[in-house]
Amino acid sequence: MDNNLILKSLKKILVLVFFSCISCEKITEENKSTNEGYTILAANILHNGNSIQAIGANTLHSFSVGSSDLKTWNLDIAREFIGNVKENPITGTPILDANNQYLYALQDIVNENRSNNLITILCPFGWDGKQANLFTGKSPTETFFWSDYKNTLAKWAIQFKDQSDVWLEVWNEPYNYNRTDNYTDEIWLRDMNELYAIIRNTNNNIVLIPCAEQGQDESVLIHIGDEFSSNKNNVLFDIHAYEKWLLQTDENINSRLQALKEKKIAIIFGETAPLNAGVLMNPASFLNKVHSNGLSVCAWLWKYDQDDQDALLTKEGLPNNTNNNNWGTLFKNLALQNRNPQIE
Repeated sequence: MDNNLILKSLKKILVLVFFSCISCEKITEENKSTNEGYTILAANILHNGNSIQAIGANTLHSFSVGSSDLKTWNLDIAREFIGNVKENPITGTPILDANNQYLYALQDIVNENRSNNLITILCPFGWDGKQANLFTGKSPTETFFWSDYKNTLAKWAIQFKDQSDVWLEVWNEPYNYNRTDNYTDEIWLRDMNELYAIIRNTNNNIVLIPCAEQGQDESVLIHIGDEFSSNKNNVLFDIHAYEKWLLQTDENINSRLQALKEKKIAIIFGETAPLNAGVLMNPASFLNKVHSNGLSVCAWLWKYDQDDQDALLTKEGLPNNTNNNNWGTLFKNLALQNRNPQIE
């Protein structure tokens, strides 16, 4: 063969190899980027592609930033109570709201939590800091602030785009616990689809979707969880474990956890505590089941107040075990255990 032809052939081969290598590198980087940060895959919560189990607490940092104390209990999540969504600043300096309460910027709360290796769940609990306008038990579309709330949620989504350690919950405890508000699963599907879409317009972070009956009824996930999840990503369903869980038999709880496991959807128990509507409960058996099943859970409430039976700490910072089935020690011991992530 002519030497010039050989050289030309070698050049073509080298060019092909060069561009092939670029393509391989690009694909590798693309795959890597999809595994970075926090994501959801089937029933698993992933961090950088690895399955995790997260233990956390509901916190009140909108009133006072500072989360280093959570790490003394080995906690992973701060689920933030945002009780005045209307006025709580997203960025900037603290403000004095209409209720004469100082509120700290959400981004500052997130930054502080991040400095302590904590995941932040931003959860809207109330519209304007008033008891009457708490989200719990309400049908979202029937509230007077529905449109304004959606606009604020969209702003949250824009601000925390690409901050994967910030998970956004769309509503705290929607619909009445006994379904006297004409609730149907179809209404839940309509409302949750709309709220999810608001976030997904600009943001790919994990989105928490609450269950029905003020968060305690997971049957909606069994019935239409698949339909909701279709063509969606990074969805984490939030169940709250109070009377409808803690007053049930072990057999009932095991059966319900198994039914959820078979759905292969990601869940977190975003709240649990020994007291809710006046009946003292013991979360011990439930928490053991949650941990052994590799599920994630957040306690209500990270608060220094032994007069509050749900508070995890005394004013001195010790576990609060005052008339609450040793709640403080129970949850601290759970949090200090090794994590046991499920892998589905």
